[in-house]
Amino acid sequence: MEINVLEKTPLKLRLYIKDIPLHVLNSIRRVMIAEVPTMAIDSVVFTMNSSVFYDEYIAHRLGLVPLTSEKALEKYKLPEECREAADRGLFTEDCFVKLDLEGKGSEEGLVTLYSGDLKSSDPDVRPVYDKIPIVLLANNQEIRLEAYARLGRGKEHAKWSPVSVAAHKYVPLIHVREEICKGEECKKCIEVCPKDIFELKNGKLAIKQDKILDCSLCRICEEACPYNAIKINWKENEYVLTIESTGALPPKKILLEAIKILENKIDDFMESLKKEGVVK
Repeated sequence: MEINVLEKTPLKLRLYIKDIPLHVLNSIRRVMIAEVPTMAIDSVVFTMNSSVFYDEYIAHRLGLVPLTSEKALEKYKLPEECREAADRGLFTEDCFVKLDLEGKGSEEGLVTLYSGDLKSSDPDVRPVYDKIPIVLLANNQEIRLEAYARLGRGKEHAKWSPVSVAAHKYVPLIHVREEICKGEECKKCIEVCPKDIFELKNGKLAIKQDKILDCSLCRICEEACPYNAIKINWKENEYVLTIESTGALPPKKILLEAIKILENKIDDFMESLKKEGVVK
């Protein structure tokens, strides 16, 4: 297997991966979306709400605020462990983080409460972004609430999914038959391409090599070419994997956690097979 980093930022990771079966890559992608745990607000207790929004509306907004979760993975219990403690009537501090929010309207004008106004009991678990609006308060309106965040997974609710994008695509294989291409006479394929893949070079149709990975395999250029000089295909077992994080976890951490979770699932499956005598 060969892996090349195409793009790396604090919130995005783009990889060129060769010699990996599609089902393996897709399994990793699905685990990133549904299985990698993050912190999110799960329950809210209101002691005062005289705003125009219902309690449920504000609680829903709070739940969708991404919270920093990298250190929380080591400090807090997973949801199944917390449910087990709750069934025994135990409330443990290593299950929840409390975030307080208070605010009042002003006679001078409207007051907006943002995600940055949430006061967390744990500095390692706080809103990723400070300027997400939560509620607008007019004069004589007030909010006081306690929000409780816990670890969860995307398969339970999308608010716990650490990714906004987790997608893979085929690597395009574009072939231009120069012997029949009438580059100067026909520029339709250049005009219709939504990704600006083609150009004219020395009177001939050419592919912009720095843009070839942007090709979405739409094949509009194939249909537009009256000479059938363009053929679009893809390379086998070569893919571009794109991971965009919500900010709760770095993209690299999401990928590594997904691989670890997938390995543990396979190990558990093998153990079950051994117990049933299917394998030795």
